[in-house]
Amino acid sequence: MPVIKTKTLGKWLTWSMLVVLILSVTIWFAGRETLPRKIVIATGEKGGLYYALGAELQTSLRKRLGRMPDVLTTAGSVKNVELLNHEEAHLAIVQGGAVAMDEVTVITPLYPELVLVIVRKDHDMESMADLLGRNVALGREGSGMRASAINLLARFEIDPDEFGQNDLYFKQLLDTPELDAAIVTTGIENQDVNEVLATNEFQLLPILDATAIEMRDPYFRRMEIPTGLFSERPAVPERPTPTLATTAYLVARADAHRTLVDAALTAIHEEDLRLQVPTLIPRHEAARWVSTRLHSQAQRYFHPSDDLGFMANVMETLAAGKELLFALGAGVYLLWHRLRRLRDKENQEAISRQKDYLDRFLEETLQIETAQMNTTDVAKLEAFLDDVTRIKLKALHEFTEEELRGDRSFSIFLTQCANLISKIQLKIVSQGRG
Repeated sequence: MPVIKTKTLGKWLTWSMLVVLILSVTIWFAGRETLPRKIVIATGEKGGLYYALGAELQTSLRKRLGRMPDVLTTAGSVKNVELLNHEEAHLAIVQGGAVAMDEVTVITPLYPELVLVIVRKDHDMESMADLLGRNVALGREGSGMRASAINLLARFEIDPDEFGQNDLYFKQLLDTPELDAAIVTTGIENQDVNEVLATNEFQLLPILDATAIEMRDPYFRRMEIPTGLFSERPAVPERPTPTLATTAYLVARADAHRTLVDAALTAIHEEDLRLQVPTLIPRHEAARWVSTRLHSQAQRYFHPSDDLGFMANVMETLAAGKELLFALGAGVYLLWHRLRRLRDKENQEAISRQKDYLDRFLEETLQIETAQMNTTDVAKLEAFLDDVTRIKLKALHEFTEEELRGDRSFSIFLTQCANLISKIQLKIVSQGRG
């Protein structure tokens, strides 16, 4: 009798493994068929942060998916959602609150976007009311900047028709003297914004009602722009300036293929994108920045202990086939997947914690990099040198996981430390000679 049971169990296991193999091949084949041959990323104006971020995604997705995506220049958020809804784009960057996102899902929040009211210094504008009757660029039709500007103006009971020229991109402040001001919503890394403010011809107006607006709008939150954020000499802004911020999101249709979504998430949160966008929202904070629904694959990515996203994908496959063998195979696969997760959980948590530490070390070295640029004091430079060396030694001591030591971000961190140490040493030597 035990022999019969053993043979029966052996046959059952053999059939189970065969079912798992068939299921895996079926899922792979289905994914291969539905992944777009030509991936389109809808971004924004050339020179803007949306376009720059789209270019970074393009490079990473080409390596991960073996296909070169198209980075599409658009007017902005409104147009991007329209392209997604018409299946003319597969990924898009949009501004929270600028457009209804009923038909799309969030892959990940990207970074905070500040509302900047930029005015010419010599045009006597000190408050929002002073904009009335002026030529104020609100952004092009179809852009998130324009939608956010109109939402803001509505809080002050100002109609856009009360302005003159307003269907313009804000960078036209540089070559359009009759343009008095602009309302811009963007990340601080936007090169066009920095180029405009670097001229020292403009200043930022405070939004004094920011706290009240935050309480009434789910997408806006109050923020304060610190002195000298955009320029140190002269300081822009000259003093801490209250304003509002929303969030930039990477979005896709709800039926976007999970391989594409997973590749985009990996590109944003597991590569060195933070070096180009220091305000990028970290993976462990992403969920609390989302005020609308996540794509199912993103749900699984940000909540790895919750297998609901995976189960949803499996159930979709079962609904298409409605075969008992698929259900059996899915059960075996889930059991194996769960056992593997339990075995690797401790190691993954350790690596995750160390990546968080690495982000902090990178931020500390960037702060030192900025500080040392503005001093020639040998004592301060030597203190900075000690700080960088301490950070580097602490990182080498704490980062024990081989997987992290081989990570590109860790290599970039070590290179950054070495370059910064050399730069400070050279400044110390040059000051000594002087």
